[in-house]
Amino acid sequence: MASRPKVHHFEVSRAIEMIARRRKKVDDLHRDRLPDSPLADPREVLDYLRKHSGPSIPRWVLQADVCDALTLNNHLWWEDRRRELHFLKAGRDRGLFLAQIGSQVGVGKQGVIDRIDRLEALLRYDRPDEKISRTERQAQRAARDRRPTEQAWLAEHHEELLALVSDMLHQASRYELPDDDREWLDELRIDAGAEDLTPATMVILGLASAELRTSRAVLALESTRPHAVHHVLSRADALRSAFADLGSREPKGPS
Repeated sequence: MASRPKVHHFEVSRAIEMIARRRKKVDDLHRDRLPDSPLADPREVLDYLRKHSGPSIPRWVLQADVCDALTLNNHLWWEDRRRELHFLKAGRDRGLFLAQIGSQVGVGKQGVIDRIDRLEALLRYDRPDEKISRTERQAQRAARDRRPTEQAWLAEHHEELLALVSDMLHQASRYELPDDDREWLDELRIDAGAEDLTPATMVILGLASAELRTSRAVLALESTRPHAVHHVLSRADALRSAFADLGSREPKGPS
């Protein structure tokens, strides 16, 4: 099973911002209770959406909220994995018996060791704050040799990624996304135009997918069958998941 796409901190801020922006446009009587700071706790935002998503909220807003809520939920899932690994290793390093640690998570002594190994493999390429500004991406390209496995994957999927970006841009034009709603689609176009893709490109791919997926025109499509734009978004999700899965599939080297 493929790993969940990793979530950059900017994706979290963007999701919160977009939820707040949509709720401001409609008659949400409880909007004053919505945590709308980019630094808000995603859990509080999710709790708000669970509580205040009744029939008075337009359907397109509720649909877009689900997409952004799942981004926030993915972020929290990865945070939980990081937090668990930290405290499992902290308990071991601070002299607790493995049986004591295991009793807290429902496994035995060997289970604790296996759990630490699995989490370390899962998080091996974990960089939730991947640099995504244009100048930072240029610097990252100069340091690409430090990440041979990821670069090999990007090289192998180079043509597939370029074709995907072209299809995403075509769909954005087809549904006439306004300039204000395609910031990351435009950044993705710049990366693809340079034909020099980096791990940060995969983060931008997620942000661009969110712009397309939560656009009002795409959400308004008749939902009894998938449209071409949905197939394009599915391809993007599959590639992001495959990229996220690199760390858990690579054999662990000698310590």
